[in-house]
Amino acid sequence: LAAAFREARFFVLPSEYEAFGLVLLEAMGQGTAVIATRVGGIPEFVEDGRAGLLVPPGDSGRLREAIERLWADPAATEALGAYGRDRIVPQYRWTLVADRLEAIYTEARNA
Repeated sequence: LAAAFREARFFVLPSEYEAFGLVLLEAMGQGTAVIATRVGGIPEFVEDGRAGLLVPPGDSGRLREAIERLWADPAATEALGAYGRDRIVPQYRWTLVADRLEAIYTEARNA
């Protein structure tokens, strides 16, 4: 998927329900701009207008506008992707996530 994300102009996740949205992190980690719905944990890491675009769930008109906006402005799309990558990679690289998970398991085992 990494290569596909790098080739894409942007990635769209129009979920009505989404607890976290790991696929968005994967896209952002490759420098791909994202359009997503403002549900679940998504707004915590997709800063609207900086790391991607957020639209209300179920609002096809706003989703269409966001898609048209990124399609028409490649420079802005590239800037969103770069900002998202710079924000996500330091926080969610696999070695860091694995270290955090190991610490949680160790704490639970020792409790």
